[in-house]
Amino acid sequence: MKRYLLIILIFNVLNGQSKPFDSFNVIIYPEYYFEGIMAELEAEIKESDLPLNLKMTVPVNADSIFFVSGDNPNEPDVKILSIKKENDRSFVNIDILDKKFRLFIFYDLIKNNDKRSGSFIFELNHSIDDAHIILQEPLIAEDFIFPEKDIESFKDQHGINFKRIHLNNYKANTNKTISFNYSNPSGDISINKLQTILSDNGQSPLPPTESTSSSSIVPPLRHKLPSWQPLLVLSVVAVVVGWMYSNQSKDEKAIPLKVSKQKKGKFCTQCGSPVNLKDKFCSNCGGEL
Repeated sequence: MKRYLLIILIFNVLNGQSKPFDSFNVIIYPEYYFEGIMAELEAEIKESDLPLNLKMTVPVNADSIFFVSGDNPNEPDVKILSIKKENDRSFVNIDILDKKFRLFIFYDLIKNNDKRSGSFIFELNHSIDDAHIILQEPLIAEDFIFPEKDIESFKDQHGINFKRIHLNNYKANTNKTISFNYSNPSGDISINKLQTILSDNGQSPLPPTESTSSSSIVPPLRHKLPSWQPLLVLSVVAVVVGWMYSNQSKDEKAIPLKVSKQKKGKFCTQCGSPVNLKDKFCSNCGGEL
């Protein structure tokens, strides 16, 4: 009897050690603020499992991947990750030192006239008790299809629809692929339509740094959605992504990106412009810092 209890105890200990995450969420934004897909991964690691090596599959057509870590909202650590190739698989491999981190993955939609389709492959080298994949339904979408079972649906404060599925007892290195498709007759992106809706309703348009914020999402029950907090993170990411998109050719996209760290600084939360640490007001828009 004691031997069986010992076996159960050892199994429980090993099982607990193999699941290093307290939370793990992936939020997918098709055609929200650019004509492609952005996937935001937010996770929190158990203190006892740090440092942690993360090896995660990413879309084969991924263009840019950003890693953001650190608990200090005013001084996030932002890196551009190298996209590695192995057979037909693309992945990132990084050693994580902080409990909380985010990955921002930018990749292309499949387009055929006004038809849109996209997917996301969930595969990493750690088991997870309860992971979530959350999909935003674009404001410009018609005939939106997300063929998954047991979907939770909800809206944010602006009426944007979200779909969520749970991955219970996810096993390390197993593959879960989600897909979706819809029509976009206007050819526009969601943030432009949202700006128009807010203006027509007499509300102030969203500042640029809030354009991709999920902080307004109101989740049902106990599950809390990741948010784009602070706005500084989005400012840094937006500036770097804009620079990369304007300077990289399609041929350059096939070359793995070199890892680099962005300089820590301060940005205006109203317009996203860089400001000096000692400034009290933004020199661009005049907003109070």
